[in-house]
Amino acid sequence: MPVDLSASFYAQYQKVRKQAEDAEGRGAWREAAASYQQAANYMRQYAQSTHDGKVRAQRLERAAALEQHALRLRQSPQSSGNAAPTEARRDSASEEASDQNDIESEIIGLIETTTIKWDDIGGLDDTKQAIKSAYGLAMARKPKGIEISSWRNILLFGPPGTGKTLLAAATAGSLEATFFNVKVSNLLSKYFGESTKLVSSLYSVAKRYSPSVIFLDEFESLTPPRGSGESGAERRIVSTFLAELDGLATKDDDRFLLTMGATNVPWLIDSAMLSRFQKRIYVPLPDETARLSILKINIQRTGHKSLLSLEELAQRTEGYSGREINQLCQTAVAHMTARANPDLTKLVDQGRKAIEGYEIKVESLNESDFKIAFEQVHPISTPETLRQYNEWLKQVDA
Repeated sequence: MPVDLSASFYAQYQKVRKQAEDAEGRGAWREAAASYQQAANYMRQYAQSTHDGKVRAQRLERAAALEQHALRLRQSPQSSGNAAPTEARRDSASEEASDQNDIESEIIGLIETTTIKWDDIGGLDDTKQAIKSAYGLAMARKPKGIEISSWRNILLFGPPGTGKTLLAAATAGSLEATFFNVKVSNLLSKYFGESTKLVSSLYSVAKRYSPSVIFLDEFESLTPPRGSGESGAERRIVSTFLAELDGLATKDDDRFLLTMGATNVPWLIDSAMLSRFQKRIYVPLPDETARLSILKINIQRTGHKSLLSLEELAQRTEGYSGREINQLCQTAVAHMTARANPDLTKLVDQGRKAIEGYEIKVESLNESDFKIAFEQVHPISTPETLRQYNEWLKQVDA
């Protein structure tokens, strides 16, 4: 497994850059030149750690500028006594601007294009209505002299696979909003010690691209409970999030920005952070009506037919999440296509032209297809887990 050394390179770069600036401030030009050269070397290594060509070019440019400044100091240690600090200040300002450009490039890279709409999600009608209401209250004109608050921070919680991510994508897609799909790894952090800047930049960029939906998955990992041995960096991230979420909740801003946190374990979230979410929505396992809708989306809408009634399948999938029903249908379809196309693998052996000229045969899904699917796909949520969600919900609502 490859080891990501980018954080180490950036940390070393920051360290020697500060040493260079301190040495230059004392007039120790040769020492400063050596440290600037070392900083350039670390920046060049840091540049190679990204797959983004634009970001790599920006970092290499910065490394070249540091090398040029080191060369100026080495070549003219006497006469640059007054000029060098001025150059350093100019380079430092350029450095800060370049850092911010790097960070914003990372944030913009989180934007995803989503074509998912409300109709692509089976069930969750109450949740959809709550989100539509929040958007309507935020975007519609208010009567003069009347204040109407709306939810800007929503926490989705529930068992795995119930559609929290899909719901966030559908929210952005249906509202024609910019969708920022944020994973824990995106914030913790490609920039060593820069997570708080990433969080602030995330909200700054999202406002610029408004209307926007920021989806924060595995939210509990970003905000461990206080007193659990978290580091100073983690505490700063929590404080930054608290400030951003408070700003969204209270600031009179016409730009629509919705934060949707998602978690499978809401009881692990810091209480102060939890209080910033004005709306907490339990996304449960689908009931029979919702399961029927999910089956129709995964079978009928994809052009397949089933010899088993979908109503019967909806009953047999009690306890399954939406994701598990999707996996069940995919497995049944895979078995059907293998059954209807027994010579497909032989065609593959004959080469690309043979397979491109073949049209896949499809048949109705039958009992044997679903028998295999039910043997392979099982629900992972237990009655004990579901009770834990209900108990937690009672506690926070008390």
